[in-house]
Amino acid sequence: MVDMQSLCDLMFELSNTDRVRILLSLLQGPENITGMSKKLNTTTQETSRHITRLSDIGLVSRQPDGTYKITSYGKIVFNQVSGIEFLSNHKDYFIEHTMETLSYEFVSRIGELKKSNYIGNVMTVFQKIQEISDEAEEHIWRITDKRLNIIYPNIQKAADRGVEYRRIEPETVTESPLIEIKPPVDPGTVRSLESVPVFMAINEKEVGGLAFPRINGEFDYLGFTSKDPQVLKWCSDIFKHYWSKGKPKVFNYKS
Repeated sequence: MVDMQSLCDLMFELSNTDRVRILLSLLQGPENITGMSKKLNTTTQETSRHITRLSDIGLVSRQPDGTYKITSYGKIVFNQVSGIEFLSNHKDYFIEHTMETLSYEFVSRIGELKKSNYIGNVMTVFQKIQEISDEAEEHIWRITDKRLNIIYPNIQKAADRGVEYRRIEPETVTESPLIEIKPPVDPGTVRSLESVPVFMAINEKEVGGLAFPRINGEFDYLGFTSKDPQVLKWCSDIFKHYWSKGKPKVFNYKS
């Protein structure tokens, strides 16, 4: 049985802005009441009251020297709160888009996307993918539901200068006016899944585009970009996970 009271108590304590600010401060290292009071611009009595509440629920603990630190439990909880924060900041997007087809291990790590930036214009997304293709030095990895002609020339130039190009796509690719007639394909560089859970384009330094499917399963290519290492790792891990599950794809393009 779920301990609803414990969960409600935790959520209540995290609903206070000052208590969340205290936890954010303690993530940087132990502090005393006076130091935290100055950061929060509150009285020592008010800060002490918040610390007591956080201690009672197990999120912080007092050190022998009188300072306070966030507990291991507190760090784990706050890591999960980061995911809620990310979703809350992009509420309108996730009302219209879904993660239901994504492996749970990545949904549980969604807080790692906190330092990404939303792009609400599809042409800006494609332009960003062109840019990361031009700037790639090691690799370009894509997960896509379509072969998009608009970015093909940039990917071809990258492949010509020795950049590794890998792509994951559905077993059956939807035909569209944006189809790549002759993409840069070498043996082993394209694998297929029954369907793809995200749309994504990354190089070794940057996430050029990350988009989740709409509720109806289709992609509108609106989503996120970032140079943050944690965001890039989340996307890289997704690509490697699904690459290992994909089947090598054979192409018979006519010249």
